[in-house]
Amino acid sequence: MDDQKSELLLLLGWVFAITVIAVVMLYPYSNYQFTSLGISDGVNLYSCKYVEPAPMGIVDYGVSSYGNVYNISTSSVQSSITLDNVLTNLSNDYNASIQLNLNVMLQYGNKTQAYFAQNVILMDTETGRINFIDNVWNDSAINASLNGSLITGKGTVSPSLKNYTYYFYQSVNQTGDNITLKNNQTVYLRTNSSLSKKGMPEMIFSYNDGNGWIEYDKVSLLINESIKNYSILISGFNYTPSYNFYNAGIIIGGPGDGSNTTLISGSAGFTLSYWNENNFQNVQDAYDFGCDTEEGINNAVVSPSFYNNGLLYANISSGKKIYLGSLWSMNSSDIGILYINSSFHNIIISLNKNGHTFNESLRNGKGEFTMEAGNYIINAYSNGNNIYSENYTLKKGIINNIDIK
Repeated sequence: MDDQKSELLLLLGWVFAITVIAVVMLYPYSNYQFTSLGISDGVNLYSCKYVEPAPMGIVDYGVSSYGNVYNISTSSVQSSITLDNVLTNLSNDYNASIQLNLNVMLQYGNKTQAYFAQNVILMDTETGRINFIDNVWNDSAINASLNGSLITGKGTVSPSLKNYTYYFYQSVNQTGDNITLKNNQTVYLRTNSSLSKKGMPEMIFSYNDGNGWIEYDKVSLLINESIKNYSILISGFNYTPSYNFYNAGIIIGGPGDGSNTTLISGSAGFTLSYWNENNFQNVQDAYDFGCDTEEGINNAVVSPSFYNNGLLYANISSGKKIYLGSLWSMNSSDIGILYINSSFHNIIISLNKNGHTFNESLRNGKGEFTMEAGNYIINAYSNGNNIYSENYTLKKGIINNIDIK
């Protein structure tokens, strides 16, 4: 009887041990809906560092919070940045970086290459003074360098701390060079990909500090072969050749060289949108952390928010974040997609939510918007004439279609 009891206890012990091991091994995957980290058949966001310090903001990986994967191929990504008394500190260094990061994919011949492009505001948060800098990294292989004879721009190719080279430029003698931001002043960053008149791939870095858009650097890749494909790519299906993510995001982190800073006080509002061939559209699925850059921040909480007119933004404030994960998603958030299809060209669409209006010019009579679900008054104008007016309820989680004839 004692032997039977001993064998039973031993068996129960093994069952318990195996159960514990299984729970430990499978916990992130069985509970991903609670941690809001995307699991998919493509990329795995668990390969990221998803605890602070981390790059914090808005990042689109091409993966929804429930594991759906998608591609976005675009020629332009832009962000708005509004800072409210933001103060960071790293051992009495008050500098921080705000980075619009993205990946461009290039195909020619039998080659597929990727480049990581950074459009950066370097800011002294104590004084509010800012500079604009850009970086380009070769993501075409692990630890790949850039060949200085195959890239041109205002900057230079220099060695990094990791012993491979990258492209660097700091804006000088520009409107935004060493200016001091006013509190709650909005600054915009935009990065474009295009082909030059000679067919060379280009990355164009621009900012708008309230004085209009300024192109402060144009980086060209000197490729002499016929280009099959060249675009900014957001994709949850594949990694870059160096096993980084094809993502796009706007984040705040340390000032450079992999440094981490701490958000002491204040708040920031970020938006992230891409050119959908008709208008700039807010990303539909977003996470609050970045992976491809090494500068991070502590004590930063990112929350999904809506402007009064229904547009999305991320609010960053000081506080402790238990885990990093989904910021918003078409599958789980109070947002919907509004698609406008008009037989008129050059229309102006006006979306009014509780007396707060958002206007957008649609040159092709088509547009797509990621908005807060709810009630709107929608008007459309062509040549100064009101051609459409309706009280409209935008439903969440689906594409809402409006045809204007």
